[in-house]
Amino acid sequence: METRTILHIDANAFFASVEQAANPELRGKPIAVVGGHGRTVITTSSYEARAKGVKTGMAIWEGKRHCPELIIVVGDNKKYQHTSTKMNEIFRDYTPEVEAFSIDESWLDVTHSLSIFGNAENIAYLIKARIKYQFDITVSIGIAPNKLLAKLASDMHKPDEVNRDSSRERCTYTGAHANSRALRRR
Repeated sequence: METRTILHIDANAFFASVEQAANPELRGKPIAVVGGHGRTVITTSSYEARAKGVKTGMAIWEGKRHCPELIIVVGDNKKYQHTSTKMNEIFRDYTPEVEAFSIDESWLDVTHSLSIFGNAENIAYLIKARIKYQFDITVSIGIAPNKLLAKLASDMHKPDEVNRDSSRERCTYTGAHANSRALRRR
């Protein structure tokens, strides 16, 4: 039986990252995304806000207690759906076997794509570079022989990492060097 190679791709702080990419004034600042005007629960927060203790599910007042400079952003579901759809289109450039798990997570079975792209790490770094270039957001990618282990691997070293479960090898991503690193691995 053939060993499968599965990638789990998880967009990092997806709603907050999309908002920061769309509005340069929000980049590098602690933001929290809420469901709508008058809503009081934080849907997600940027990594800058998370570093100050702001968590998903917190009331806004509690988030502001942890981080007084927290910027509240009303979510834009059309923007998130558009970005998610376009990301999944990128994934299909590497394999037709794409399973969207949620708006910000997908599994890719790249088993039959390895002969084209060299190895799973090449595919992971190429995808990371395209998403960063096209949307200015980051993703964490886990590589494993099944979906569960790939999901666990993508969660191991967030944000913005590639992790292969079988070897526990940690591959770091260095922004603009993603394409050259992926090509060197061929």
